[in-house]
This record gives sequence, C-alpha cells and structure tokens, in this order.
Amino acid sequence: MLGRRRGLEKLMLLCLGISENLFMLAIFLHRSYRTAISDRLDGTNPNAKIPRGGQTQQLLLEAMFLVMGKVAKMDGCVSSAEIKYASSIIQLMGLNSDERKKAINYFEQGKRPVTEVSSCILKLARVIGKKSNLAKLFIIIQCRHAVIKGDFWLKEKIFLRSVAEMLGIQKSQFNDICEELVTYREASKSDSFLDNAYRVLQLECDVEDREIRRAYLRMMSRYHPDKLLRENLTKESVRKAQEKSTAIRNAYEAVCGFRKIRA
Repeated sequence: MLGRRRGLEKLMLLCLGISENLFMLAIFLHRSYRTAISDRLDGTNPNAKIPRGGQTQQLLLEAMFLVMGKVAKMDGCVSSAEIKYASSIIQLMGLNSDERKKAINYFEQGKRPVTEVSSCILKLARVIGKKSNLAKLFIIIQCRHAVIKGDFWLKEKIFLRSVAEMLGIQKSQFNDICEELVTYREASKSDSFLDNAYRVLQLECDVEDREIRRAYLRMMSRYHPDKLLRENLTKESVRKAQEKSTAIRNAYEAVCGFRKIRA
C-alpha cells in the first residue's frame, strides 16, 4: 500500500512538472501572438496579422468571454449593447468561425451563476505574465464592458477587482482604469446618440455627405406639420408629426455637426 501511494505521488509530481514546463514553453513560444493581439486590442494596429497562439490563445479566448458573460448577467439581464460590445471584441481579436462559436459558448457559460472563472484567470496570468500590458488590456476591456449600459455597479466592480488582482494589477492601477471609464462612458453615449441620429434619418453611418441633406429633406416633406394640417388630420396626429419633425431636425443637425458640414 505504501509503495503504491509513493508511486502515485511520484506520478503527480511528474504531471505537475510537465504542466509547469508546458506553461514555460507557452510563454516562450507565443510571444509574437501576445504582441500582435495586444496591438489589436489597444488600437495600435487593429489589422495586425495574428500568428498562432496555442495555449495562450485558447486561455485568452476562454477567459475573455467567460468574464464578459459573467459581468453581463450580474444585473439580471444581458442588453443588446453588451452583445454588440462582445461582438466587437470578437472581431477585433480576429477570430475565425470556429473560434467565434467558442467565444459565444464561453459567453453563455459565463452567464451561469455556477460558473467559476478564477482557475482560468490564474492560468492566463501565467502565460501572458502578471502586470503585463496584455493583462492590463484584459481588465480595461472588461471594465468598459461593465459600463456599456451606463453605471458601474459595485458588484461588478468588486468582481473585476478580484480578476485584476489575479492578473497582478495593483489596486491603484485598477482605480486609474475606473476613473478613465468616465471619459469612455461619455464617448459611448455620444456614439449611441449619433447612431440613433442616423437611424432617424434612415441612413447608414458611412453614407456620403451629399446624401444627408437629401434624406433630411425627404423625411421633412413626409412629416412636416404644415403638410399634415392640409390633410385635415386629428390634433393628436399633428402633434406626433411635430415631434417627429423635431427629431428629424435634431438628428440632421447632430450628423452635420459631427461631420463638420453645413446644415
């Protein structure tokens, strides 16, 4: 019995040694992947060609979307804005079709209350390096995702603070990231407002400048209150038309102001 126990202990130590060697090998081999994915995620080079990242790539994919799923579900529901943001990260990471499916599955798995993410985060920390640029980018992305609906709830902040700690991010660094979120949140609101302005004008955001005034005039001719008064509509219909024409005018001015063209 004693001999068998010692044999098992040796086997376990051997397995641990192999596992440790694999982690060290991942750190050495996947340096180019870490550089490329960092350049994409921080905006330095969004189109950087991403080499194969092996275990590092797999762990980053798993951790990224497990945590995003967990944060998204913390307030009880997942918004379209959160799904849109997660999709933008999928695109930014340059995932292929199979990897996209995995990302979605991890996101869904993260939404379950029983899902535990700490083991995955600790493994990720070992292959990307604690306090590394990629570790900081990971936290920035998760914090931005947390505020995409507006507020950074205490429950989300506490959870992400624990994730940051596992990645070697100090409390002061985490607080700095949280302070920077104020600017990011305002920018997100501006983007949402502008997206809505294009929708009101029934335009795509990449439309040419000359099409903007045409769309404005077309929409105003349809909803202008003076035209509807001549059609003997009810007061309620006229009131709604006035609100619509005001929204069209505001949207037109917003788009023109953003593009710096004359309204």
